[in-house]
Amino acid sequence: MKFEIAQKGDWSYYSVPGLEAAGIVHGFFTRASPSLEPYGKDGRAFLDAFGLRRFVVMNQEHGDAIHVIRDGEKAVSGDGIIIIEKNVAGIIKTADCLPVIIAAPGLPMAGIVHAGWRGTVRRISLKAVQKMVELGAKIEDLVVLMGPSISSCCYEVKEDVYSIFDNGGFSDRVFRKAGDATYLDIREANRELLLREGVKKIYDSNLCTYCSDRLFASYRRGERGSRQINFVSLKG
Repeated sequence: MKFEIAQKGDWSYYSVPGLEAAGIVHGFFTRASPSLEPYGKDGRAFLDAFGLRRFVVMNQEHGDAIHVIRDGEKAVSGDGIIIIEKNVAGIIKTADCLPVIIAAPGLPMAGIVHAGWRGTVRRISLKAVQKMVELGAKIEDLVVLMGPSISSCCYEVKEDVYSIFDNGGFSDRVFRKAGDATYLDIREANRELLLREGVKKIYDSNLCTYCSDRLFASYRRGERGSRQINFVSLKG
């Protein structure tokens, strides 16, 4: 599956058209898109542009809490959302952390998680997959999209983070060494978790938030208050 950039009104975003054709409406927004607040004009414009009724956005905690959204449910805090209710978007905001969309084509179910290094160590993407299987998805049918995040070209980490991953069962493939510096590949870390579980359809945007010509907000670049939107929903 191929990631392509698209535009709807003021919203500029990457998506996989083949997945949208299967009823999974989704997007990884660029920094050119408006910010999003639940009750502001941009929130209404977002709903109108993508044909949605409402959206769920949480206070993110860099943890592994996952919420299932159905029958009008809401979620206040956490880093993972599984959508069962149609025409409702689950939203994750990122600025270097990895947004992961998990789709179950043919079923009214899709998930999205915010996987920073802390969430990755706590295996949030794996836990979202396991929850979706509990809800009726088949592991072999799941499709995973990895959106824009800081990449191993730019994500230098110190000994404390290296040790946490090294002791947490991750392979050496999740690190890149360059002289005295160590770089973390957060995409590879999440790919390892999912492959071990049996997920085979994993597609990577290969977009780095830090060095992609300022196409995305980056915390590491000093943009402490900026975030981009990542969402998934089920077509009604």
